[in-house]
Amino acid sequence: MRISRAYIKLLCIPEGAAKTVSLARIGNYEVRMLESSQSGSDAAPLFSIELFDHDAQSPVDNCICYSLDEGTAAFQDFISR
Repeated sequence: MRISRAYIKLLCIPEGAAKTVSLARIGNYEVRMLESSQSGSDAAPLFSIELFDHDAQSPVDNCICYSLDEGTAAFQDFISR
């Protein structure tokens, strides 16, 4: 449910704003959902999930997701690290 709610929230962010939704924060790390670039194709990804290190101020890992199930798997992987 967390991924579904975050995706709906991501879609509701107005154009021009940073399209990022925080999914979880564990210590200095944060798992985020980001808008994917829209290519207009049916095969375009829905979003990406990113593991972000606040100490280094940089992403550690990123997964492009074509479905909510892929997003759930990426989220579970990132929070288990």
